[in-house]
Amino acid sequence: MQDRHLFDEALALMRSNLSEPLQTGELAAYLDISVKKLERIFCRRRGVLPARFYRELRLQQARKLLFESSLSIDAIGQQCGFRSASHFSRCFKEYCGRSPREERMLGEREVVTTDRFRLKVSASDFFRVESSL
Repeated sequence: MQDRHLFDEALALMRSNLSEPLQTGELAAYLDISVKKLERIFCRRRGVLPARFYRELRLQQARKLLFESSLSIDAIGQQCGFRSASHFSRCFKEYCGRSPREERMLGEREVVTTDRFRLKVSASDFFRVESSL
């Protein structure tokens, strides 16, 4: 039970510090536990070390922002705690299998081509033309 509570507290700290990520040692200090104990908790509960879990949490937020905002890719990377655009792109591609730009393009579902027709892109990269009449 104690581990679950500590994990939940660590997760809350991570979520509230996405743009300025905390180091594993800082997380452990906030929770008043050792780094080793924090690592054991994350390995038991999620199968990864806290730093990797934190990075994936930040990348999930970045993916959400790519789809839901008009922020530039660089701004999204910075907002999710990545110090450089190249580091963000490299981590994102490793995580999603696509660059942030490619991922954003997949998220753009609707492109107006004329006043009468709309071109929709499906998740499978096929196009469907719809009449807007």
